[in-house]
Amino acid sequence: MNLWLFFKAVHVPVLLKEVLEHWIVSPSGFYIDCTFGRGGHTKALLQQLSPDSAVLGIDIDPNSSEPANSLQLNDSRFQFLNANYSSLYRYWALHQLPQADGILFDLGFSTFQLNDPSRNFSYNGISSGLELRYGVEGVSVYTILNDYSEKKLSKILKHYGNIKNSEKLVRELVEYRKKTPIKELSQLKEIVSKANLLYTRKNKNPLKLIFQALRIECNSELDNLRNALEKVGKILKLGGKLLIITFHSLEDEVVREWAKKFTQKLKIIDLGIMIPPMFKMHPNSPILPSAGEVEKNWASRSAKLWVFEKTKDV
Repeated sequence: MNLWLFFKAVHVPVLLKEVLEHWIVSPSGFYIDCTFGRGGHTKALLQQLSPDSAVLGIDIDPNSSEPANSLQLNDSRFQFLNANYSSLYRYWALHQLPQADGILFDLGFSTFQLNDPSRNFSYNGISSGLELRYGVEGVSVYTILNDYSEKKLSKILKHYGNIKNSEKLVRELVEYRKKTPIKELSQLKEIVSKANLLYTRKNKNPLKLIFQALRIECNSELDNLRNALEKVGKILKLGGKLLIITFHSLEDEVVREWAKKFTQKLKIIDLGIMIPPMFKMHPNSPILPSAGEVEKNWASRSAKLWVFEKTKDV
């Protein structure tokens, strides 16, 4: 059996029921899916909306164009933009689009990207290459491993991968690349083996953490998320919903930073007044997948759904 075709056929969007419950403000509204992927959330959304609604799907991965184009042909309410979601505000303003009723970010890589043998997102994959970019943008793994300074490499692996003894690994990387460029997965595995990295207390393979760090750096994931969230208040209409699905603590940290800025009252001391926040979180804590969903869809186990409502205009 072709496992790649199997994964394509059985893809289940994470937290789908909860997303639809909070995403839909008006059946005739305008919605934006900033991480279209294979279109799971968008297709389910369109089924709930009225004929006069509209949905914009965005994804940086060129492989998303195939399902997106198919959906566009079958549903005139849907339009697709193959771009980084950090450019959403620029596109929205340039094309004078209406304010949105709801915006969704489903962060991180997808099951399709992980299991597609033509990509290199899995450290257990059969592919020998090292390429973790979602699209054509960003810096390559080759550049990171072969051109970054020892200090910069250590910082990336420590911060993005939470690798405590990153200096030891970096020393091995630097010594290895003096002899030959690092461009194959087998080479990286050899270097990790020499560094004698231990599994973390959560029993995570160090290669998993290294891949996470490299992927985040390649795609500027956290910076792009910060940039997109900074402008989202202008794009959403009053009463509109912002939904963010995170999968690890670094994404959580970015969302919390944004929430601290936009969901708290601002006190102007000289005037003695309090300015109400632009957003409120609803509910007060992230929504987690049910035990039943985790059992059926293991990829959902670390997902958190953050829901914010716009309560004040810019």
